[in-house]
Amino acid sequence: MTNGDPFGEIARYYDKIMDFVNYDRWFMIATSLAELLPTDFIHLDAACGTGTLLRKVRRIGWKSVGIDLSSGMIRAGRSRGAVAPAAVADLRALPFHSSVDYVTCLFDSLNFILEDGGLDLAFRSLAGALKPGGLIYFDIVTERMITEHFDGQEWTENNGQFTTTWRSKYSRKSHLAETEIRVTKGAGGMFRERVYAPEEIEAAVQGAGLTILDTLDAHTWETPSRKSIRLDFVAAQHPAQGIIKQFKAIRNSIRAKL
Repeated sequence: MTNGDPFGEIARYYDKIMDFVNYDRWFMIATSLAELLPTDFIHLDAACGTGTLLRKVRRIGWKSVGIDLSSGMIRAGRSRGAVAPAAVADLRALPFHSSVDYVTCLFDSLNFILEDGGLDLAFRSLAGALKPGGLIYFDIVTERMITEHFDGQEWTENNGQFTTTWRSKYSRKSHLAETEIRVTKGAGGMFRERVYAPEEIEAAVQGAGLTILDTLDAHTWETPSRKSIRLDFVAAQHPAQGIIKQFKAIRNSIRAKL
């Protein structure tokens, strides 16, 4: 860990470690949902990490900015020649006020908020960043994901020029998961995530004054089931008339592409 940043030591390895992640799925969904917005919209990628999604959307002409709590991840993104402005900031206290049209917050970034009340702060901050009619697309991992793929497991992955060893445990009582990632070159970090029930997420979203358009299984965009390991949420800030009907058409289009 570097200066309290759990990503500080592995940030420079992060993109290779996560090379298996399907950013194209997030890109497809994010760009499809953008059809609900004005043509000249402003996009914020909250918890942008090293900026992989930012690079994809800037290439197609989006006016996008990014924030992340990890200074190490921001530096790693800049070292790759970031194509969008990005800065260190906290989801719970965003430096934006009714100034963006679209927020994405993906890769279970909200699960990294651990403290009681933190989720409410985050959604009030996200809602405050949006203009009226603005849209937010975010995801979380479920307890099913943690118990099936992480809890009590240890494994080693070959990442090309280095290997990583993963160790994970989960407390059903506290709903906290701890995963240690250790790189063969010595760098490492301990990552903690909190599992939230969908009802907790929905209550925090609605408490922030946002309207939930849908809660979906992230991999099918169908209604979530007990087997769902990741959930997608779409919400809007004071949605205009007709947006729900438009959203349903886009949702069906996304389902057909998954």
